[in-house]
Amino acid sequence: MSHSKTVMGKRFKYRGSLDAGISVQFDDSGADWFIPAEVIEIIKAQIAERSPVLMGASRRPLVKDSVGETLYREYGFSPAAMTYVLPLLVEAGFCTVAPKRPYLISACE
Repeated sequence: MSHSKTVMGKRFKYRGSLDAGISVQFDDSGADWFIPAEVIEIIKAQIAERSPVLMGASRRPLVKDSVGETLYREYGFSPAAMTYVLPLLVEAGFCTVAPKRPYLISACE
């Protein structure tokens, strides 16, 4: 089991990889949430095409013009995926994120 931290500093556990998809473990419920590689690729493409772009992990309200809004409206996937995928993309050197709200993502060259 691997560990990382959200952009707000909350620690989380996961299995898998950005290439294969990740399974996030929630300690309080014991349940896992799988974020498929296809969704991770959508997130990466959105960041690459729209950089700089807002993160937008909230469902209510959706953050206008954010990657999270696109995930939800165009692909029917929860914008909360940004909470767990974005830190791993930052660790991989794919992008950077502003240290405070609004969380603006910039693709790395």
